[in-house]
Amino acid sequence: MAPPRVGAGAVLPVVVALLLVVAAAAAGGGMKTATHGEGANLKASHGASAPPATGGSAEQFRGKARLPSFAAPRRYELFLRPDLVTCTFSGSVAISVAVSAPTRFLVLNALDLSVNRASIRFQALAPTEVVFFKDDGVLVLGFAKQLPLGEGVLKMDFNGILNDQMRGFYRSKYLYKGKERNMAVTQFESVDARRCFPCWDEPAFKAKFKLTLEVPSELVALSNMPVANATFAGPLKTVRYQESPRMSTYLVAIVVGLFEYVEGMTTKGTRVRVYTQIGKSNQGKFALDVGVKSLNLYKDYFATPYPLPKLDMVAIPDFAPGAMENYGLVTYREVALLFDDKSSSASSKQNIAITVAHELAHQWFGNLVTMEWWTHLWLNEGFATWMSHLAVDSFFPQWNIWAQFLDRTTTALRLDSLEASHPIEVEIHHASEVDQIFDAISYDKGASVIRMLQSYLGAERFQKAMASYMKKYAYSNAKTEDLWAVLEKETGESVKDLMTTWTKQKGYPVINAKIKGNDIEIEQAQFLLDGSSGSGMWIVPITSGCGAYDTQKKLLKLKRDKLVIGSQCGDRKKGGNFWTKLNINGTGFYRVKYDDELAAALQNALETKKLSLMDKIGIMDDLYALSIARQQTFASLLHLLYGYRGEADYSVLSHINTVTTSIAKISADATPALAGDVKQLLIKILLSPAEKLGWDPKKGESHLDVMLRPLLLTALVQLGHGKTINEGVRRFNIFTRDRGTSLLPPDTRKAAYLAVMQNVSSSNRSGYDALRKIYKESAEGEERLQVLGILSSCRDKGIVLESLNLIFTSEVRNQDAYILLRGIQPEAREISWNWLKENWERISKTFAGSLVTNFVKTIVPLFTSNEKAAEISKFFVTRTKPGFERTLKQSLENVRISARWAEGIRSEPGLSQTVRELLAKP
Repeated sequence: MAPPRVGAGAVLPVVVALLLVVAAAAAGGGMKTATHGEGANLKASHGASAPPATGGSAEQFRGKARLPSFAAPRRYELFLRPDLVTCTFSGSVAISVAVSAPTRFLVLNALDLSVNRASIRFQALAPTEVVFFKDDGVLVLGFAKQLPLGEGVLKMDFNGILNDQMRGFYRSKYLYKGKERNMAVTQFESVDARRCFPCWDEPAFKAKFKLTLEVPSELVALSNMPVANATFAGPLKTVRYQESPRMSTYLVAIVVGLFEYVEGMTTKGTRVRVYTQIGKSNQGKFALDVGVKSLNLYKDYFATPYPLPKLDMVAIPDFAPGAMENYGLVTYREVALLFDDKSSSASSKQNIAITVAHELAHQWFGNLVTMEWWTHLWLNEGFATWMSHLAVDSFFPQWNIWAQFLDRTTTALRLDSLEASHPIEVEIHHASEVDQIFDAISYDKGASVIRMLQSYLGAERFQKAMASYMKKYAYSNAKTEDLWAVLEKETGESVKDLMTTWTKQKGYPVINAKIKGNDIEIEQAQFLLDGSSGSGMWIVPITSGCGAYDTQKKLLKLKRDKLVIGSQCGDRKKGGNFWTKLNINGTGFYRVKYDDELAAALQNALETKKLSLMDKIGIMDDLYALSIARQQTFASLLHLLYGYRGEADYSVLSHINTVTTSIAKISADATPALAGDVKQLLIKILLSPAEKLGWDPKKGESHLDVMLRPLLLTALVQLGHGKTINEGVRRFNIFTRDRGTSLLPPDTRKAAYLAVMQNVSSSNRSGYDALRKIYKESAEGEERLQVLGILSSCRDKGIVLESLNLIFTSEVRNQDAYILLRGIQPEAREISWNWLKENWERISKTFAGSLVTNFVKTIVPLFTSNEKAAEISKFFVTRTKPGFERTLKQSLENVRISARWAEGIRSEPGLSQTVRELLAKP
């Protein structure tokens, strides 16, 4: 699943417990509904190997982490009848269940469903107990006597609601011929298949699926497998699908609506389609091309053919994640799949390529071989993230995608330097905790340590081992240790010892490098952004290089060791030629802190253009983090930053922009009197490449230059550069009169929109109203999101509140609400926090799952004081839920870290003189 990198109406009430009770009463009673009450929580089970239950009550299955393993599904026959007018559905399921140990219970998952008690049968047996633990999403069926060992069939009928929460079986709204229509869509990862049909909703319970749908005859009905046959009866048709191979419940998928498609074929004859709303199929051609190429590449990389007869990719108007890798039926947000040469930006094209490659990597790594439990989520997401960059680099080498990949590494390094981080392999004690780990640790740290391991083992050995792993565990489940075992067998290296230090403990080391004679002494210590020291120890693949980049490799297994300086590093006594760099091209997941002599030599190597693009990014990010942790001065950070003036590479400047944005924000809080000069210094660093590129695209320029232009223009607007703001406003005014003007192509519109918002106020709102008009009238998803992301980028509190309240209207889909929060400026953080407090109950009821966490992690870290951290913490004491508890802790920790950094900057001697000196430099 790809997280969103960029809702209609009110949420339908789904009163699950009442539905169950009503259904039970109608069927003759006997249904019990239980929720967690006082004294009811039992210690969670950490595995699926609970002892068989031959006696006792259903209560013994409450509050467990995992379902018991004494019964497991082998095959599902599932029938569903969605009603797209009433937004309800009915269904029936017949599950072939293998009972492997004595028990009188069957324990499975169900949530938000009304199950007809009278319909429940296991073979000829009717249950004497039917108990639903709502907080656990568990349905317990108790029988009067012990169940026969071996395979039997469990049948039941059920009803549900096509909800507006974008999880389970839900509705999405779209316009067709000017009228609003509903489509029916599934989103089951991580634990929401149970909202559609009763099932064993855990990754390890793989089974075959035979689906049948009854839908309106004019609609397209898609599932994981091709259609076996369809029969028509007036306005309805019954569609039967081929039986699937063994798969996990979270990968089952259904989409019903009006669509058209474009089609392609792999070299092995697999049919690939991209389905879109009517009239948009041309926008699916780029994703189709990437999809076909990805299937061809992965087939060769894993030495295993794509296992299904077809692959469909579908653009869904209402969709919570960026995309979802359902086996053979991959679902996407529209902006993550649709590309138009005339109306889409270069960055959108790149995001689509990476997202498609990510989801299709999952068809092998995740779907064919599936994690055994959510603790091993990183096996899915880390590998798909890494593989997507491998694929896109193969298709588009001119994009220099591995240099851009370092943005993911640095994102993970920042999160993992928090005390509230978590290991890559994190214990999951309850289904409600799973959504929290779909974060930068599972995705970006996971991908980064894979890159580190591949670099250490070598690309060829690594690929061979991955092909062996895929063959060994095909159609089955695997744990992290299973992967290490295959890698060890294929390479002869002690992979488990090395990688366990990276996956089973949180955090990472900083390598302190000091020069002593002809050696560099290195020492590892856990790095934490709050300046404290951790006790972690790692086996670290150290790479070092200097001069001509003759790379040395060494495993640091102890706390201390040393590196020998080669003659190629230059002569220390002669000064300028000497330099050495650790963690070459950022392949290692660690930071480096250099002593003064090594740091000065590296700064000189930077300014004399001797470093690679990746190493330019690495030394900046390390010093930036060390400055936040107060292990290096703010002045030293500004000195190094100044060395990047004139830099022209997109990957480097993208990272520099991240750092300058942070510096501008913290300096305004730490030293308000100096903040203006700091902004002028940052403008000085970015202005030269921005002026060189200008506002207008140039014939034959590279993809990366096309992406760099809006990045720099937007940065200059945010820093208050008057000339750039005025030019943006000028071009916007022309654009409002002529939407087809060449003066404001899709790539530079964000900068112009942001420039307009700099002058907006409650008494001068013409620019704001013009943007709202563009948002309402545009048919392009990317354009609408572009506008949405800057509507709150205003210092005027009234405009900010008006913008934030749009999330409660039909103008903004629920999936896009968090984008409205992205533009909030520090000047508006107080009014935004008050708004969040006042509307929290409404927000927490309206937005489900991970969507709620976006409100917390966007607004809370805007603050930089311990007092505000205490106030926010107090507010959430009685409002915290498992779904965002970890995110809240991380956000509050970031506030306290910013407060500490600001305090350090305020007390730093000579800072104003440093800023003046750098401003005065040519």
